[in-house]
Amino acid sequence: MSRSFSSRQKEQRGEEAVIERLHKDFAPWEKSRQARYHAGSKSWGRLAQYHNDGERIYKDFEGSDGNSLKPFHKKLKSLSRTARLNGIENAHPVYRYPSAYLDAIIHVDDAEMWALEEGRLDDDIIADQPAPRRKVLEWLAKPENEHVLAAMGDGGTDIWAHSKPGGGKTSFANVVGGIRMPEINNETLLWMLTLDELECLPLAPYMTVAVPAGIDYEVHAKPRNPTLPTTEISLTDVFRDTITYKNPRDLMTKIVPGGLYAVLPDPLFRGCEKQTMATYTPARDADKPAEVTPLRDVNFAFMDTRAKDDEFLHPTTIVLDEFSDLVPLNPEADENDQNRKVKGYPVSQGKGRKKNLSTIPLSHSVSRVDEGVREKTRWFVTMPKTPPPSASLSGIGNVPIDKHYINRFADRTGRAVIWRDQNYTPVEWPNPYRNYRFRGEISVRYPRREEALDAL
Repeated sequence: MSRSFSSRQKEQRGEEAVIERLHKDFAPWEKSRQARYHAGSKSWGRLAQYHNDGERIYKDFEGSDGNSLKPFHKKLKSLSRTARLNGIENAHPVYRYPSAYLDAIIHVDDAEMWALEEGRLDDDIIADQPAPRRKVLEWLAKPENEHVLAAMGDGGTDIWAHSKPGGGKTSFANVVGGIRMPEINNETLLWMLTLDELECLPLAPYMTVAVPAGIDYEVHAKPRNPTLPTTEISLTDVFRDTITYKNPRDLMTKIVPGGLYAVLPDPLFRGCEKQTMATYTPARDADKPAEVTPLRDVNFAFMDTRAKDDEFLHPTTIVLDEFSDLVPLNPEADENDQNRKVKGYPVSQGKGRKKNLSTIPLSHSVSRVDEGVREKTRWFVTMPKTPPPSASLSGIGNVPIDKHYINRFADRTGRAVIWRDQNYTPVEWPNPYRNYRFRGEISVRYPRREEALDAL
């Protein structure tokens, strides 16, 4: 009995150590406009005097020099300064070929373009922007950067990152989607979660988790250190706060401009079938395993409601992990209408892009994805040691790079090549994981869903 008691005490101390580590690593940033709004302190309009998360988040990350990440407008000024001193032919490819990268991450609409082209920087549409975005727009309006401004397109973008496991695509999504997009565009981020591993942990102190209403769930921290136990935790041990949603459309009425959201899938798929006109079968309603709709299929409904319902039109980026499983090549007309969902995805993608919706799909393979989806995508990010797709692959078009060029950047992590059509450029980003010491996984499980699956 004494040994059992001692063992339990040891386990409790280990669990306390895990939770203490999480609290230190993921202390929430609670001073932003978005944080105060979700804390329920005031209405959104009355919080206008507070800074947005995007004005702060980049300061909590370090560049390769060990200093705080530089604001993007300073990096832009450095690019144009180098071109001014050494000639544009000697400038970085990011500056020489702005349609390869800058057009992908700097989002402007028609009204902003008009103001910038005419130099009307005092217009409210420019002057009232958050400081990091306003300074980027002011840089675009400088005569020396005319070729960059001319490359800007309006609406959303699609940046598809692909690599072998561990190749860097998740860190790319964290930095570009979670840090730079909110900074540059005051963008709203929706990171569509899988349950087995929450890949957006670097952003957790700034993130609100959207939880399906009325669903029982458990969260576990699984340290890599074998001396520490798997520990049941709450979402707010890691993330800033939580909100609940009843269906995809309901969530669109609760998110705010510039907010970062990690979205847990609804195992009951409420509102999804009506939204997409396709079949969604929860585990509790299925008669056999093949009828159970994969949780990832909620992503189709979220894409569709953002593209068609006009509940929320502020620039929004959706991160879609395991993309080749979501929109596979040769989808079947099965019990879950996979074919209808996959073939409808490019339609939602195109409509959403016109309404300031961007996507960052992440996958191991490009060839395993439906050709209609490949055809709609505008930018690809190919990680080192990853073969670029073949130009003969249906829906890809021209591929301006080869594996030899890609592997020139394989000497360290955080580097890749972003490309579209004829243009390409190497890009790099800092390590987003160095700002916390916890090593392991945070996972979520739905006990009732698992029980229903076991019963089939």
